[in-house]
Amino acid sequence: MKPSPARQLDRLRSWRVPVARDLTLAGPLGDQARELKRQARTFGSLGAAWQELAPQGPGERAALVSLARGVLTVRCEDAATRFELDRWLRAGGEIALIKRAAAKLTRVRLVL
Repeated sequence: MKPSPARQLDRLRSWRVPVARDLTLAGPLGDQARELKRQARTFGSLGAAWQELAPQGPGERAALVSLARGVLTVRCEDAATRFELDRWLRAGGEIALIKRAAAKLTRVRLVL
């Protein structure tokens, strides 16, 4: 039995209804919140330890990038900052940071 033309037309109209978009900021902000929580889990108390132990000038011109397999990657603004942080790490800063970190940290890598 064939459906009536009115029913076919109603069915066709239901297919052509545009899907309502979600224009709220819940999606992008939710993604950002998840990323921040992931970074907080990754670095743990390492950020606070870095702030306390790193030398005042060069420590502020560097940013913690990642912690993978016990290697902390620190991005430096310039070569001078990298040199100063390298001297500090070799003078005992790396050992102090490893002892203070709650995360399993074995070494610090400086990148430009």
